[in-house]
Amino acid sequence: MRRPTLACPALAALAALGVLALEPEVALAQGFGPPGPGGGFGPPGAGLPQQPSGPAPGSQGPETHAASGGETPAALPTEEAELPEDPNKVPEELEELLDSDFDPEVEDRERETSRQFYGVYYQEQSGDYSFKSIFPPLWMERRQGEDRASLFGLTYFNRRSPDHDADVLFPIFWHLRDEETYTTVVGPVVHQEGPKGHANWVAPLFFEGSGEDGHEYLHIPPLLTFHTRDSRSGFSMAGPVYCKWRGGPRCDNRTADEIAMGVAPFYFYGHDDRSEYEIIPPLLHYYSYEERGDAELDVWGPLWMERDREGGVVNVLPIFWHSWKGDDEAHTTIFPLLHYGYKGPREHKLITPLFVDLEDDDGAHTFATYLYARHRGRTELDMFSPLVWLYRDPDIDLSRELILPFVYHESSPRSDDLAVFPFFGHFKRHGISNDWWITPLFRHKTDLTGWETDIFPFFFAGRENSSSHLVVAPIFWDFASPQKRATVIAPLFWRFSDRKGVSQLIANTYYSEEKVEGGTEWQFHLFPLFSYGQSPQGHWWNVLYGLAGYTREGTASKMRVGYIPITLSK
Repeated sequence: MRRPTLACPALAALAALGVLALEPEVALAQGFGPPGPGGGFGPPGAGLPQQPSGPAPGSQGPETHAASGGETPAALPTEEAELPEDPNKVPEELEELLDSDFDPEVEDRERETSRQFYGVYYQEQSGDYSFKSIFPPLWMERRQGEDRASLFGLTYFNRRSPDHDADVLFPIFWHLRDEETYTTVVGPVVHQEGPKGHANWVAPLFFEGSGEDGHEYLHIPPLLTFHTRDSRSGFSMAGPVYCKWRGGPRCDNRTADEIAMGVAPFYFYGHDDRSEYEIIPPLLHYYSYEERGDAELDVWGPLWMERDREGGVVNVLPIFWHSWKGDDEAHTTIFPLLHYGYKGPREHKLITPLFVDLEDDDGAHTFATYLYARHRGRTELDMFSPLVWLYRDPDIDLSRELILPFVYHESSPRSDDLAVFPFFGHFKRHGISNDWWITPLFRHKTDLTGWETDIFPFFFAGRENSSSHLVVAPIFWDFASPQKRATVIAPLFWRFSDRKGVSQLIANTYYSEEKVEGGTEWQFHLFPLFSYGQSPQGHWWNVLYGLAGYTREGTASKMRVGYIPITLSK
């Protein structure tokens, strides 16, 4: 509804003489325009002209900053200010405006305004404009040509003019005219009539109206009723019933391009130019259609149907299932009794609780029951009981036999394996390796790099390239390689050697040898009685580790008596 353009009594209550003088724009908006020249009731703009603050129309003014003044450095004066020769001289363009509130833009006003004040009565006249009032402001009247506006007792406002009328008894009654549009308000009741439409309200219970382009609305909130539409779209709802459409003047499935409607929660329907759907929850029904692919889905409880350009589905859940794709592929299931399907001229599938029969498009055929299974294709398989499995691959001359849970055998040009669980195993790769197991105690293996024999858990012997090992646990340990060797005969013999030297312990004797610059350095100990050592620079010996001893290193020599060293030469 268009808002009223006439004055309201609440603003008229502020239209006392002093307020009119201070707020001429408000008075003008209420129908009380400013008086003529000579008084203090002129509208804004009747004072001194202001210096233009922006660039001229059509010009590109400098961008201003948000700081005070808004001037950019380029707009600030750069020269010293100069005073005029006669600072008291009034410019010619201001002489006619000074000491006057006359605004030549206001119609029916003249430059001269006459005012009379008689105690509580005030009036002013300027051409066809006049204003009258008493004090206190229980009555005011403003005339301007054929436009008259009056305020009585700060509650009743009356206006008559060629384009606008108003009768307002604040706050219960409003009757307004804006050219050919009439509006009446009585408390919560609103009625409006005009050339473009109408409106009828009883707030907040009822709202009804119409407008341009076929627009109309009807809202009844207590009844959950809402309706709005125009010539191309709309929405309507009455309780659980609703309809929303686009592309037509009304909710009509025959004329609307796009529509969604229903009775919640029992029925829902909608469509647009590319799809359509329908839902009926109490009947477990769902339907949908998509133009892309010409796809359709239709469900009625356990009945499920689908269709598109390539094929379709018809199911009766959970017992019957049927699908097809083109003219050469289809599948049917009657659960749990039967499944049958075919694809192309050769491929088929038949499954029952008792047997399975399959054939691939390459001609491979499989037949299986609980006690016997047979496959013939590029490979072959036979199953008996189901403990015996025989597999063959003629392309590589491979065969495997499995008798669960004891025997496994494989034979091919590459390998030959036999296992009798859990006692015996023989795994052979022709020309590469041969591995024998007699579990859990014996294993012997040979391959291209060596051999190994184990008798668990105490004997281990073998060779890997140039390295070897021999273990008779827990007494004898021997590990040898081209770089080093370790031999232990516990607990009396320990020998460790590498490229740098040898360390050997036999009972209470110890011998070590190490290569040094100029030769070999070695030492021998007979614990705890005697020790002797020699190096390229000299030799040494000790009795009881220093009770008596001698050391020579180059030209220096030293002897020990009673653990006291005595230097003999330097």
